[in-house]
Amino acid sequence: MRRALVVLLALAPAIAGAQQWFRVEAMDQPITVNASGIVASVDALRFGPPPNRRWRISITRLAQEGSRVEAGDVLAVFDGSGTDDRIRSLSAELNARRSELDSLLETQAQEIEDGRVRLAAARSAADKAERKAAGDADLFASLEYQKLIEEREVARYAYEQEQLRVELVERVRVSKQAELEADIRRLESELEGARRELEGFTITAPRAGLVIIGSNREGQKLDVNDQVNPGMIVVELADDRKLVIEGEVPEFAANRIAVGQAAEVVIDAAGAGELEGEVLSVGAVVRRQSRYSQAMVRDVTVSIPPESVGLLRPGMSAQIEITVDRQEQALAVPDSALRYRDGEPGLEVRGKGWQPVRLGPTAGAGSHIVESGLAAGQEVAL
Repeated sequence: MRRALVVLLALAPAIAGAQQWFRVEAMDQPITVNASGIVASVDALRFGPPPNRRWRISITRLAQEGSRVEAGDVLAVFDGSGTDDRIRSLSAELNARRSELDSLLETQAQEIEDGRVRLAAARSAADKAERKAAGDADLFASLEYQKLIEEREVARYAYEQEQLRVELVERVRVSKQAELEADIRRLESELEGARRELEGFTITAPRAGLVIIGSNREGQKLDVNDQVNPGMIVVELADDRKLVIEGEVPEFAANRIAVGQAAEVVIDAAGAGELEGEVLSVGAVVRRQSRYSQAMVRDVTVSIPPESVGLLRPGMSAQIEITVDRQEQALAVPDSALRYRDGEPGLEVRGKGWQPVRLGPTAGAGSHIVESGLAAGQEVAL
């Protein structure tokens, strides 16, 4: 029906001098909702800035917009100088702790050997004093025997104290070693985390695809040296074999759109003419059209004919016309024929001049249904 109207628009105007006229006839008219959109991939991987210790981070390298990459190719690189400095600092501190542990172990080994010698000497002295004091008391003078008993007690006490000292020294040695080893494990963990963080500053493609560069909050494409925040999409990797049209329609018009309705798509950049599609989904969430707009819209997704996918690229602008209903024997005029006076729509009718009209819904092909103020067979100026 739309093609018939286009043909009628092309053939019906009668030329009178420099004025073109369009003859209005009653016919079944499609009721449409128009929307703008872009070509998008239904299978796109999105990448943002990596987790790091700073809120904002600079982009130091970006793949070219629209380029095709293979798995492993670099998509984006971020400024990791702060993490690199942290890695150097952690590495230096870790090396110092390891050296300190090696020195401690060497010192402790010497202390252990010295302790064994001292303990053996104390035990030998205690055993010797024990043997002396174990003799028959009648063989010694009373004072001399008492001296042997005292020397035995002193030797025993010295041996017990040396044993206690060895135990305490062992505890201190184990504690110092455990403290250093725990500090080393902590530094190793932090260093490994910092290295993984640094690796995260380079984003590589996990698969082949088409590169789409993200936009900032003002809608401008990101570039090298731009600073980005967590949550921003820096680059997308799209599968350009699975494309749809993603558009947005006014909230009031979205209520008439349903999955399965016919849609016509025009993508001027592709030179593919009108593409036949259908509505795949209608967003349930109402949102503002943009940061600076108060218009409320809902998202809509429209299919693309498989044979046309090879002509398109993600990011191309598109115009969508969705047929939501039909009105039988209705009058429709091209939008180019409308003449507004004091904000009211009207038409320049041949032989009668300007006449006010009441417009109905959009009828496709850049036209509107006229509900009153116009009769079939009349001609209007274009």
